[in-house]
Amino acid sequence: MNDIYKGVATTIPYELYQFTAYGLWQSYKKGYGKELYGADWTVNDTELINRVQNNFFSFSGAKSFDEMMALRDAVYQDGKIVPFSKFKEKAFGINKKYNGQYLEVERQQVMRAGTMGSLWVDIEADKDRYPYLKYVTREDSRVREAHQSLNGLIYPVDDSFWNSYYPPNGWRCRCTVQKLSERDYNHQKPKDQPDSEQAQKIAGKTTPKEFRNNVGTSEVFTKDGHPYYKASKDAAEKQLSATKHYGMRTSVEVYNNPSKLASYQGSITNRQDYENLWKECQGANGTFTLTDKRLDITAKFDQALKQKMLDKDRYQYFDEAANVFGKPDEVWGIFKGAKTHLGKEFFNTYIKYYDDKPIVMLVNKQGRVDSFYKLESIKQVEDFRVGVLKYKK
Repeated sequence: MNDIYKGVATTIPYELYQFTAYGLWQSYKKGYGKELYGADWTVNDTELINRVQNNFFSFSGAKSFDEMMALRDAVYQDGKIVPFSKFKEKAFGINKKYNGQYLEVERQQVMRAGTMGSLWVDIEADKDRYPYLKYVTREDSRVREAHQSLNGLIYPVDDSFWNSYYPPNGWRCRCTVQKLSERDYNHQKPKDQPDSEQAQKIAGKTTPKEFRNNVGTSEVFTKDGHPYYKASKDAAEKQLSATKHYGMRTSVEVYNNPSKLASYQGSITNRQDYENLWKECQGANGTFTLTDKRLDITAKFDQALKQKMLDKDRYQYFDEAANVFGKPDEVWGIFKGAKTHLGKEFFNTYIKYYDDKPIVMLVNKQGRVDSFYKLESIKQVEDFRVGVLKYKK
């Protein structure tokens, strides 16, 4: 508050940003209802949690920036700077609104989104046996009229209706869906049910824009729907940067303090050393997996990566893989490369600063290590320090 009042605060407050992002993520996991990477886990679960985790960090960045703008505005009244005591009173009110009232509603929302996201993964897996979905409310006095109008509607799993009106369809929405077989559908289909196009027009009149999505196939908080994203174009595009938005040191400044840099183990001196280390790590199928329990991210090392490192002559520092992933200096959710239906493809990117150059590890949305290499220059690492900051040492 002091820095904002003095006009010297220009970056997102990191502690607040992390508090919001991790709070939302913990609530989502609670709603998801599955043990992460447990016996019933699938690659579709991995893709979904990677997508929403990055969404929560970008949402937190947008929210923190929006709150900072609100606090800046509170410094002035009628174009004049208010006394600090007056600003402090207004600032505490803003904090209570953003980090009390709003955050509690957001946590409840993501918990529900976790439940419905997990259910969607199961729906996709079972749609050959249960090709239809039925919209179901709680059918009590608390059900809002707009949602009651959708109660009982039945459409195929792949129908476009579910792209926009799969629950939750509003704050504190308790609606769900029921899987139906062909036989169930023939017995339960309402005689006067509108077709999908008509139903979408009806739902569109009462469902807020920020909820017209499917939490099983898209992000929970969309940049076009939530007002937080309007405060910062960089946050909306998931292009927050280390120095500009988080106030972090540049890579050159990092390397100005050699005592803080990591040293290599140096246990690999030739290709045979590399082959031997890989054999020690791999399982029966020739792969092995590491898990970052702090961020709930897995990294699968497969034979394609093994060969890629040989072909590109990057195997000499493979003995640092566990350290880069397990003891990184920074972890970023980076959106880059080929575009998908959700925008640019994203990677969880692990960075560790070694005494000569940084090493990066890119883990794709399926949880597979796509690349692991030493950068050619110190400044090149700045290309990887843009996106959503998930961890800094």
